[in-house]
Amino acid sequence: MIAPSETVPPPLSSATVAHMIQLFDSMYRAPTPLVHPMFDIEQLSTTLFAMGFDHEFISGCQYRYYWNFKSLFPALYDGSFYGSRVDGRSRGQGDLRGFATFLCGAFVQHSALRTSLNNLFEQSLLRDGYRFVGRSLVEVKMDMSVVPHLAELPNRESLLSDVSSRLQADVCVAVVFIDLDHFKQVNDQLSHAQGDACLVKVVRTISDVLRHRGRLYRVGGDEFCAMLPNFCADEANVTAERIRKSIDALKPFGGKAKVTASIGVAVSDSKQLSDANALVKAADEAMYVSKFTTKNRVCVWPPDQKDAAQAEVNRKKATRTAGV
Repeated sequence: MIAPSETVPPPLSSATVAHMIQLFDSMYRAPTPLVHPMFDIEQLSTTLFAMGFDHEFISGCQYRYYWNFKSLFPALYDGSFYGSRVDGRSRGQGDLRGFATFLCGAFVQHSALRTSLNNLFEQSLLRDGYRFVGRSLVEVKMDMSVVPHLAELPNRESLLSDVSSRLQADVCVAVVFIDLDHFKQVNDQLSHAQGDACLVKVVRTISDVLRHRGRLYRVGGDEFCAMLPNFCADEANVTAERIRKSIDALKPFGGKAKVTASIGVAVSDSKQLSDANALVKAADEAMYVSKFTTKNRVCVWPPDQKDAAQAEVNRKKATRTAGV
């Protein structure tokens, strides 16, 4: 009897497999050793062939990677990388999901080794219907009403999970909270399609500034957060200012809708901002001070008391004007 389709895990695409192999190859040049993998490499060629890769491709993989796998990781074993979260003895697609779980988990423990290859792999994995949350792969459904560049961005839940993982590892983390100014004018004066194009342009602009030193998340319609591991307050402030200037330098959309950014920055410490929720909330509060004072500025938490008081006055005034 065939099981209902909704119980069958989504398959990993050939594109994702290609990213996995390329990423693993790059790990040979890592400056520090990585944890032992769970993937049973003896099954790699069979799995790839079953997915439709030709013999020439498989032979190339074996020549370039197979013996490297065995020499680099002599303790390869067929088991779960994270406490039986994945069935290490499954074959075919199960092996590939296990391999993907290992790759995601390895870079959680070695975040400093992340490169653009990690982003490409994780975006491809998301298109296949998976996200690494906690210590395992979970199935996700992408919002197909949103353009792919935006749908691929991790959300607030992922931000909190990633920040929490780094705080537990005693890594200093900065969160940069970015809210777009005047974005509503793009949607109202132009179109929602132009609004999506505006957001994609902003995402690319922010990503150019981050240059893989941090990770970008979409936490609201026109709200984004950047997580910056191992950034002190001054470094995070400089990066936030570069983001602000880069967005400010964008030409008006449709020739008439100018978008800027109000940004808040918060950095973890051992007291007030020692957990993920508090850290993100602090960055959000700092952003509101920027938003309700001059806009198009960066504010670092804790904000100046006079600025915070003025922001609250302006926020209440704006609320009354809007009739809320």
